[in-house]
Amino acid sequence: MSDVIELMPRKPRSFRIDERVFDVIRTLAERSGVEPQQFLENYFFARGKELGLIAPNEKPLGETRGGKREKAGRKPKADEGTIEGEN
Repeated sequence: MSDVIELMPRKPRSFRIDERVFDVIRTLAERSGVEPQQFLENYFFARGKELGLIAPNEKPLGETRGGKREKAGRKPKADEGTIEGEN
């Protein structure tokens, strides 16, 4: 069944929740060093395994949402006009 997991896509979903609840989710995510969406997915995946709703040998999907990556994004304005290797 783990081969199937790699093929399972993430699907966009939306929820309407109390703003206070979202503040709690955001705070817990920050403390864990992840985005709120990733925090929720990790939390409920682990909880699903505890409750026997997800098989104990299952693994979560790999990270495909992007996020902060080293050397990603625009260069600072001070670096835009320089050519690599110049001092």
